[in-house]
Amino acid sequence: MELNDQNNQIRNSFIKMLLKKGKKSIAENLYNNILIELRKKTKQKPIFILIKTIDILAPKLKLINVPVSKRKTRKKKNKYFLMFLNKEKQIKDAINWLLFYSRKRKANFLKNIINEILGTFNHKSKSIIKRDETYIEIQKLRYNIKFNTTVNLLDKDDDISLKKKNKYILLKK
Repeated sequence: MELNDQNNQIRNSFIKMLLKKGKKSIAENLYNNILIELRKKTKQKPIFILIKTIDILAPKLKLINVPVSKRKTRKKKNKYFLMFLNKEKQIKDAINWLLFYSRKRKANFLKNIINEILGTFNHKSKSIIKRDETYIEIQKLRYNIKFNTTVNLLDKDDDISLKKKNKYILLKK
């Protein structure tokens, strides 16, 4: 049941974000063509490949910069808040990265999106580089990160570790 819900969520988000404007039926046909081409290229279930690709690419964390005008105290140092993304936002961000980098390629859009999905599935695409840059940025700014009192997950002694088997996790020293 959970796999079906995730499949439907990915399908709906993918179809909504596929075309910037236009009919939904065109986007549905394009989505179905993507699944057919994935089936031809990999000889595996295309839904499995798409779900696995989005799970690989989905960002778990996000940094939010608080502007100086919104702060109570006007210090010069930038303040950042670490936000954990829910599953729906993770899926949307992953699909957004896939579509953005597939549109940057120079060939046919269908071929581009399939190559980007397969490249991400094999950990060799530009969207993977974007995910890595996001986590490296968090690593660099870890000393400027402030945590809400409601979501006080880390103390000053905590550290954000880089990759461990292609997953980013939070570890205590």
